[in-house]
Amino acid sequence: MRVLTLLGLLGIACASAPPPSRPAVPKTVDLPRSSIAAVLLHRDELGLTPAQVDTLSRRDDALAKEDEALRARLTTGSSSGAGSPAAAPGRGGRHSGRRPQPQAHAPDVLTQLDDDDTRAYLEVEEQVLTEAQRPRARQIASEYREALYDQQAPVLRTQPRRTRQMTAGATSLLSGSRT
Repeated sequence: MRVLTLLGLLGIACASAPPPSRPAVPKTVDLPRSSIAAVLLHRDELGLTPAQVDTLSRRDDALAKEDEALRARLTTGSSSGAGSPAAAPGRGGRHSGRRPQPQAHAPDVLTQLDDDDTRAYLEVEEQVLTEAQRPRARQIASEYREALYDQQAPVLRTQPRRTRQMTAGATSLLSGSRT
């Protein structure tokens, strides 16, 4: 009788246990190629003029061309910046009696792409968009950058998290203390 009771309880316990859940596989979303392209997708909402659309499109194409080499390095797996150059013979080598100057590390490819995107977006925000268009365009660009960060998260987990939000502070910093 005890055996039957234990078997019954064991059967109930197994039947009520939920199946093991599989980790959610993040779906990759096709994102625009840049913050500028994200803004262009909202041209009607922003009320962009044909001249603004043309200027933004040309700047986005120029940015893509500027970043071709970086994207090629990214796809080949060489995501770190250039290594530190070897000391030239007779110039601060091991026996020169001087300490070698610390080498600044080049930013990794993703950081360089991010910086280029930020710089290009801030240029067009300042030079092309109207005051009325800027807040919503900045929000669109920030949402794009957050989505891009989330998509790149597996790559970036080994790097310190950088904010991908564009703020008025960043704008004023890069455009020369605008208030």
